Amino acid sequence: RFKTEEKQEDPLLKVLVDKTKKNSRGVPTMNFIDNVDDWIDKFTSDKLLNYINQYLNKYKFMEAQIVKSNEGLNVKVPDIEKCLETIEFLEKKEKDKTINVDYMVSNSLWAKAEVNIPDSVFLWLGANVMCEYKMDEAKTMLNQNLQNAKNQIKKNNTDLEFIKDQMTVCEVNLARIYNETVRRNQIAKQKKAAEKNTTASTVA
Repeated sequence: RFKTEEKQEDPLLKVLVDKTKKNSRGVPTMNFIDNVDDWIDKFTSDKLLNYINQYLNKYKFMEAQIVKSNEGLNVKVPDIEKCLETIEFLEKKEKDKTINVDYMVSNSLWAKAEVNIPDSVFLWLGANVMCEYKMDEAKTMLNQNLQNAKNQIKKNNTDLEFIKDQMTVCEVNLARIYNETVRRNQIAKQKKAAEKNTTASTVA
């Protein structure tokens, strides 16, 4: 979940992000700073840059987590599909018959074997757990797992689009605040130089 517990009561946070507009993960929306001058006058550029960078880092962290989740799911989906193909292949064979198979003995060693058509299959459930299922039960579970994985990928992609939008708003806000700060500093330097020249002329 997206956490902002440490500074929830800060007045800046109440206007910087819109916590009423969140995605399914609870990630808040970053508001676009339309009038940079007013915001800098009210909150100072240092504080604005600091807070927006904090949110940008949180968005980046969330993005990395979702990308990692998708990487695992994109590996999982083909594995499930292969399992379903294997079960469908076995179901088409006549019972009490045998088939020739190649099975892996080790990472670089394969062997041939003649095996009977099974009535059930063994599926890895994770955490070093394997269970035996009837063909129909295995298909039902695998199809459900496949659909869940595809739905999660779709949900992750939607969340990624949302988070990337918020990151873009953060980066635009940062750029506009930084540019305005530079402009103000330049004006201040020019004003100081002009005052110095005026003082020097007066003395002369």
